[in-house]
Amino acid sequence: MFNILKKELKDSFRDQRTLLLTVLLPLLLMSALVFFYENMLSSNEEDTYEIVVEEQRYDFVKGLLAKHENLNISAVEDVEEKLEAGEAVAGIIIPADFEQQVISGVTPLVQILGDMYSQNSVIAINAIEMAFTQYSQTIVAERLAQSNVDVAVLTPFVMEQVQIVEGDDSMMMIAYLVPLMLTIAVGVGISPSATDLIAGEKERSTMEALLMTPVNRGSLLLAKWLTMVIIATVTGFITLGIVFVEVQFFTETLKAGISFGDQTVVIAIVSLLIVVSYSALMASALMVTSILAKTVKEAQSYGTPITMIAILPALLMVNLGLNELATIHFVIPIMNIFAIFKELFFGVVNVEHILLTIGANLLASLIIFMIGRVMFMKDKWVLA
Repeated sequence: MFNILKKELKDSFRDQRTLLLTVLLPLLLMSALVFFYENMLSSNEEDTYEIVVEEQRYDFVKGLLAKHENLNISAVEDVEEKLEAGEAVAGIIIPADFEQQVISGVTPLVQILGDMYSQNSVIAINAIEMAFTQYSQTIVAERLAQSNVDVAVLTPFVMEQVQIVEGDDSMMMIAYLVPLMLTIAVGVGISPSATDLIAGEKERSTMEALLMTPVNRGSLLLAKWLTMVIIATVTGFITLGIVFVEVQFFTETLKAGISFGDQTVVIAIVSLLIVVSYSALMASALMVTSILAKTVKEAQSYGTPITMIAILPALLMVNLGLNELATIHFVIPIMNIFAIFKELFFGVVNVEHILLTIGANLLASLIIFMIGRVMFMKDKWVLA
């Protein structure tokens, strides 16, 4: 059996498709997403945004937005025309007699123009709205003072939001990012080997020769399954390694959000064990699809939905808070990957949840493997 395992591993890693999906795919996926989220979560204080306003209101708006140094204000004749031409991300239209209307008690209309589908435009609009809100509050305070009314009347109570779970947006984002890309990378990484090791043998009519060797079918199937597990595990380790290296050495915001303290080694070991258990699960599932198929193309068609199945639990888990995780989330295969990584990235090492996750994945892997073994013992599933 070990000779077959050694042969299958050599053949798999000699295959350019396997190397491409095992090494290059995780590198590209994780690099793209790590830097995307880093850019999305990074502070925009150093960025400047072009704002346009009508010429006659330029001085007023310039003074109002003086504290926002990242807003570059320009006076134009037609605000909408400049926005449509892409020369600015936001514009302001204010009545010519704005101050007089405010003094007389009339409520003038201030229009803030922008594109709500543009991140830069939304940032600029929020800054403008904040400035006008502060200006409005100043006017209200002055009016109350003239009427001998205490401003405190408008604030009967104060609310304070207290975060009960330590962490920030970067922590939440990477706790979602890593398991999503890990599950997809592992599934896609072993897909070429899974389809070729059994369906490929049938398509090339070499399965009969293998079955004639002294190795029994059970050992032959086990060797092929172990090959898939090893390849999947290597893909998972590479994925986690890429995340660690890029976050630690090429990002600032994501790096600031991740701090495991004294539990770094424990969390790293647990993460590797989870990768092994998930690799075993995916290897068993793709092994069965390869046994079902008569050709490599057919096996790929069966296996594609399995490799992408992680997207569904990812959508279900994205909005769950750390304290909302229940036992059910750790016993359902694939879903438990997202649950356990959410805990780990927030520095929570729950032994019970870890054992449930690994145990559930290994149990599901064993059940699926036994189904595949029963099928592999029958000629109608093995012979072309």
